[in-house]
Amino acid sequence: MGKSQRTKGAGYEREIVRDLHEVLGVASKRNLEQTRSGGGDIILDNFVIECKRRASIAVYEWMRQCEASCNATQKPIVICRADGEKSLAIMRWSDFMTLLGNELHESKQNSANNQAE
Repeated sequence: MGKSQRTKGAGYEREIVRDLHEVLGVASKRNLEQTRSGGGDIILDNFVIECKRRASIAVYEWMRQCEASCNATQKPIVICRADGEKSLAIMRWSDFMTLLGNELHESKQNSANNQAE
């Protein structure tokens, strides 16, 4: 991988960290040891995030790479963006269903609480 590709990748990782902070208020940082000791680009609680900014997309290859970086409790997420496109978050369907189920359950509880007031 050339220097310009590494620079492009590092810039995209910083962009994702900034978005996590500005949009969600979540503190995260890039895993600068990943090249030497492995692991995903960003570790966030039980999520391992692999960031890819490329002209072409190789989703399953990237997901396998991210899964290999996870321990038994972590969930892999690939964030990718093709040139000239918007970013996508890719995760296993089972992990998405759990996340969506938790969100819908919380939303339902909040709605019931608001109606009770």
